[in-house]
Amino acid sequence: MSTAATPQHTTTPPTSPARKKVWKTVEAYEAEDSPTRISEGERREHEIAEEQGFEESAGVYEPKEEQAEEEAGHEAEKKPVPDVVWVEEEQHTAIRASTGEVFHIPGSVAPGTGTAAGPIATAKAALHAAEVYDTQPPIEVVKRGKEVLEEQERDQRHRDEDEQQLQERREERRHAAEDEAGAEGRGEEKLNEKEEAKPRLEGVTSREGVEVTTSTWYNVSQRTDPSLYDPTVPYITGFSNGTEITVMTPSLSPQPSRKTLSTTTPGSKAGALYRNGPGVFDLEYRRHRQIANMSFAHWFDGLPLVHRFEIDGENKRVEYRSRFTANSLEQMVREHAEKGKREYVSDNKAWLGAQKMQADPAAVCANLAIHPNFPLGQGPASHPHLICTSHSSVLQEIDPVTLIPKHAMMYADINPQFKGTVSATNPCRDPKKNVIVNYAMEVGGLLQQGKARYTFFEVEDVDRFSPPGLTLASITAGPTSAHSFALTEHYIVLVVYPYTTTWRDGLKKMLLPWTRHGHATPLAREMYFDPEGHTTFHVIDRNRREEISVYRTGPLFSLNMLNAFEYLSDGQESIIIDMNAYDDDEILRCWELANLRTAEMLPWPAATVRRYILSKIPEAATVYKFDKKKLPLPSYTHRTDYTLEFPRINPLCRMGRHRYAWGLSIHPEKRHLTNVVWDQIVKADLEDKTKVEWREEGCYPGEPIMVPHPEAEPGSNHPEDEGVILSVVLDTRKSVHTSFLLFLDATLLEELGRAPLPVHIPFGIHGAWTYQLHG
Repeated sequence: MSTAATPQHTTTPPTSPARKKVWKTVEAYEAEDSPTRISEGERREHEIAEEQGFEESAGVYEPKEEQAEEEAGHEAEKKPVPDVVWVEEEQHTAIRASTGEVFHIPGSVAPGTGTAAGPIATAKAALHAAEVYDTQPPIEVVKRGKEVLEEQERDQRHRDEDEQQLQERREERRHAAEDEAGAEGRGEEKLNEKEEAKPRLEGVTSREGVEVTTSTWYNVSQRTDPSLYDPTVPYITGFSNGTEITVMTPSLSPQPSRKTLSTTTPGSKAGALYRNGPGVFDLEYRRHRQIANMSFAHWFDGLPLVHRFEIDGENKRVEYRSRFTANSLEQMVREHAEKGKREYVSDNKAWLGAQKMQADPAAVCANLAIHPNFPLGQGPASHPHLICTSHSSVLQEIDPVTLIPKHAMMYADINPQFKGTVSATNPCRDPKKNVIVNYAMEVGGLLQQGKARYTFFEVEDVDRFSPPGLTLASITAGPTSAHSFALTEHYIVLVVYPYTTTWRDGLKKMLLPWTRHGHATPLAREMYFDPEGHTTFHVIDRNRREEISVYRTGPLFSLNMLNAFEYLSDGQESIIIDMNAYDDDEILRCWELANLRTAEMLPWPAATVRRYILSKIPEAATVYKFDKKKLPLPSYTHRTDYTLEFPRINPLCRMGRHRYAWGLSIHPEKRHLTNVVWDQIVKADLEDKTKVEWREEGCYPGEPIMVPHPEAEPGSNHPEDEGVILSVVLDTRKSVHTSFLLFLDATLLEELGRAPLPVHIPFGIHGAWTYQLHG
């Protein structure tokens, strides 16, 4: 075996005899039925190795002696790094917990994200890296890239045909105009001006009389392809466009109960329930003098519809109104037939620009949560703000009564130190300090190492400093989508899931090209859940303003946390975190509209409320200070054996011990059936693991909001579960589906009353209750 130095460049074949390098075309991979059919690849392998100056010896490729001697004396010329590289990646399969079905985990599973260039670039990178790193790329990824490329070529042919037809019509009209005007060229000039005035519908390919095909950001509309919108699906209305209501007063019909609305909700101290969520899923637009249709791809991608219920329990009066808060963005979508660059994780500012966003607050999409009394550090406290948020760091302020958008900003506009494009949808509120805590994530050059920087900060109502706000800590961790995080009196805990932009450790060093599509490319363009990855709990000391410890466990995924609090264990502080956790991110793919709107939707994956314990924080901090690779393992227990999604607790128990949680679940008899979404509200006792349920056949509730007794305060004698549960319920029992606001006694989930509406309200995401009516 030659002892000459191996040239250090990316085309050097590996020297491991365990696995041979095989070059194959896409067609060769598709035609291969078994791992033993590699003779053609081996033949091609020898040819390429010979061309590059390598020879085979005992199954190992080595440089020829003369080439090795020549290259040993100088550093080999490095080849340019490709846009994306793929490292060795085994094909993973998983088993659907609810059905036992075996399914493959693809290389890109982020819902509603990516462009057509993403799968193509990934496939090319997979083939390239197969050569470089001695691995066979995932066949599904390569197939998907080929399919998208063929779709692009087909769409390009359609565009060419459209352009040719347009040119022919232009010629006909030009000749007619010349004959009519008697002046050569005038007709063509007018025609060109008319054509230029028409909006260009980039990203959407369609022809007159031909099925409309949209870019990868959208599914085909229900009107174009009814197979993607099955009216027999019982809850289909919940994923259909909503209706804007200026103002109306539905009748509040109390139900017989041992409690009444006036004793469980504030009397003269009325309040308001706000709801936020997707409300526009399908749009119509003009193309070639015809009406074309398009639909967004994912539930989270729909444009926002905000709702306001003003409730006076003593007088049994409810006032309802709703408003679309992204009308300008909707118009942009119609005009351009694409959704800008706003995706599942997005940076609206990157494509609107700071001036556009601030000048037109209705041009952003903040569609996942709403926060009354949001502190911006600008005061005075008597004029709190109503803020809508999403997964980006964009904040949209709307009027608390009319719901009209007022301002749009980013956290960095509050304080330049809060720089980043991604933030938690649900910032944490510290009721003792009356501050909001959140993070802003930025990648920058850190993405090259597979890392991101999380800057945690807090903002209060009135801040004497300029700019307002306080930076608590800045940590480096893997990039992920953290919908929420944990907050206690002294600590912040960020949970970083293996839902990231990396494929194994090798690719973490090569991620920079993902951001070269633009300086603010959405991070979730090619997000991937690593079933063999780790979940890390990063503990930040709020007083010391630094990361003091990291706990590590196996893969999991969660969107919503219930609560976190501190307790003493063997004389040392420990942290308990309750969250509704899944084994992986499959639930996100289940929420794609292509699944939600068809009669073949498989059962959703199961989740449980897990109680994670980060024990002995001071001891773990001491070890972490001297050895950052020795990470303790958090313990956990299952507090439920069923899903409790969109969980809520008594808000007076935040950062303290709690016993009860209210959330959405699926009836046990239906959990293994197809076409089933949440159909019941569950009150879970997390101590003795009992539960109370509310359900009605044909009714689908939304996130339950727990409103404590109006006289209850932290530490008071009022029971933790004393109060009212508010939930917007979709009623599908009649031919015309409508919604109603449901009032439940929080203790027994007995119905106290309901306020029916004449329209349906699409399934929302998050809501909030406030006693400040601002009107």
